[in-house]
Amino acid sequence: MSKLLVSLRNAAATFGEGSAPYESIRASVEQHVQSMKANGQTTNVTQTRQVPESASEAPAALSFGNLAFRPKPRTN
Repeated sequence: MSKLLVSLRNAAATFGEGSAPYESIRASVEQHVQSMKANGQTTNVTQTRQVPESASEAPAALSFGNLAFRPKPRTN
Protein backbone atom coordinates (compact mmCIF):
# COMPACT_ATOMS: atom_id res chain seq x y z
CA MET A 1 0.00 0.00 0.00
CA SER A 2 2.76 2.43 0.89
CA LYS A 3 4.39 1.94 -2.51
CA LEU A 4 1.14 2.91 -4.21
CA LEU A 5 0.92 6.04 -2.08
CA VAL A 6 4.52 6.97 -2.89
CA SER A 7 3.75 6.51 -6.58
CA LEU A 8 0.66 8.68 -6.22
CA ARG A 9 2.64 11.42 -4.49
CA ASN A 10 5.34 11.26 -7.16
CA ALA A 11 2.78 11.44 -9.97
CA ALA A 12 1.17 14.48 -8.33
CA ALA A 13 4.55 16.21 -8.03
CA THR A 14 5.64 15.31 -11.57
CA PHE A 15 2.47 15.53 -13.64
CA GLY A 16 -0.01 17.28 -11.33
CA GLU A 17 -3.22 16.14 -9.73
CA GLY A 18 -5.86 15.29 -12.29
CA SER A 19 -3.31 14.17 -14.90
CA ALA A 20 -3.71 10.79 -16.60
CA PRO A 21 -0.81 9.15 -14.68
CA TYR A 22 -2.09 10.52 -11.36
CA GLU A 23 -5.66 9.38 -11.99
CA SER A 24 -4.48 5.93 -13.06
CA ILE A 25 -2.52 5.44 -9.85
CA ARG A 26 -5.34 6.93 -7.75
CA ALA A 27 -7.73 4.39 -9.29
CA SER A 28 -5.27 1.60 -8.37
CA VAL A 29 -5.13 2.86 -4.78
CA GLU A 30 -8.93 2.96 -4.54
CA GLN A 31 -9.21 -0.52 -6.06
CA HIS A 32 -6.64 -1.87 -3.58
CA VAL A 33 -8.47 -0.31 -0.62
CA GLN A 34 -11.79 -1.76 -1.79
CA SER A 35 -10.17 -5.18 -2.21
CA MET A 36 -8.73 -5.00 1.31
CA LYS A 37 -12.11 -4.05 2.75
CA ALA A 38 -13.81 -6.90 0.85
CA ASN A 39 -11.30 -9.34 2.38
CA GLY A 40 -11.92 -7.98 5.87
CA GLN A 41 -8.49 -6.37 6.15
CA THR A 42 -8.05 -3.03 7.86
CA THR A 43 -6.94 0.00 5.91
CA ASN A 44 -5.02 2.57 7.90
CA VAL A 45 -3.87 4.85 5.09
CA THR A 46 -2.73 7.59 7.48
CA GLN A 47 -0.33 5.26 9.27
CA THR A 48 0.87 3.78 5.99
CA ARG A 49 1.73 7.24 4.67
CA GLN A 50 3.70 8.12 7.81
CA VAL A 51 5.78 4.97 8.38
CA PRO A 52 7.84 3.45 5.53
CA GLU A 53 7.78 -0.35 5.37
CA SER A 54 11.57 -0.58 5.14
CA ALA A 55 14.72 1.48 4.88
CA SER A 56 14.66 0.98 1.11
CA GLU A 57 11.70 3.34 1.00
CA ALA A 58 13.61 6.20 2.59
CA PRO A 59 13.32 9.54 0.84
CA ALA A 60 15.43 9.87 -2.30
CA ALA A 61 17.51 12.67 -0.74
CA LEU A 62 18.81 10.22 1.84
CA SER A 63 19.51 7.54 -0.74
CA PHE A 64 21.63 9.82 -2.92
CA GLY A 65 23.26 11.84 -0.14
CA ASN A 66 26.65 10.13 -0.43
CA LEU A 67 27.03 10.34 -4.20
CA ALA A 68 29.68 12.66 -5.60
CA PHE A 69 28.54 15.46 -7.88
CA ARG A 70 30.01 15.04 -11.34
CA PRO A 71 29.01 17.71 -13.83
CA LYS A 72 28.31 16.64 -17.38
CA PRO A 73 31.44 17.07 -19.50
CA ARG A 74 31.22 19.82 -22.08
CA THR A 75 31.57 18.85 -25.68
CA ASN A 76 32.62 21.43 -28.25
